[in-house]
Amino acid sequence: MTFFQDNTDTIKIPVLFIEVFALMLVAFLIGYFFAYFYQKAKFTKKLEMQAIANAASAKRVSKKSSTPSRTMVPEEDHEEYDDDLVAAELNKRAFGRQVQNQPVHKEGLYLDFERIGYAEATDSDNLQKIMGIGPYTEEKLNEIGIYTFSQIARLNEKDIEVVTELIKFFPDRIKNDRWVSKAKILEKQKKAV
Repeated sequence: MTFFQDNTDTIKIPVLFIEVFALMLVAFLIGYFFAYFYQKAKFTKKLEMQAIANAASAKRVSKKSSTPSRTMVPEEDHEEYDDDLVAAELNKRAFGRQVQNQPVHKEGLYLDFERIGYAEATDSDNLQKIMGIGPYTEEKLNEIGIYTFSQIARLNEKDIEVVTELIKFFPDRIKNDRWVSKAKILEKQKKAV
């Protein structure tokens, strides 16, 4: 006795495989294009934010110097940005400046930037190399003015408490993930290169 008793069964099985393959292909293409356009939008937003930051830092530099900078882009060449993006960037910058200028916390704790050092976005290290720091946490650290390994390497117990509160991070997570010691190692590696 054979498995296929009549000719109709031999035709139905390959059609079933073709249907399953077609459905899987459609699902794959939907997922692929969704991810592609999502990442593209995310990258475009990041580029816009960097352009806003660069324009703001160029204006800040030009205000400090009495002579105009030759590297600045003329005003008519600046792209138009969405007002919401500009407002969001300004809010982030205002929060970071508030922490740097008046680092007093509600419990009397403060973040001593004189000791840990000041840094700008142009000086930033890839903080995600430290275990426990992901993209969201790195963004939160940047908002409060922490951009480099050397700043994290200089954190003490009090600073860790303040940073934990400011970025709304899990208590003792910074100590348990050993951010300070890993930042010191990464800082040494950076200097050695």
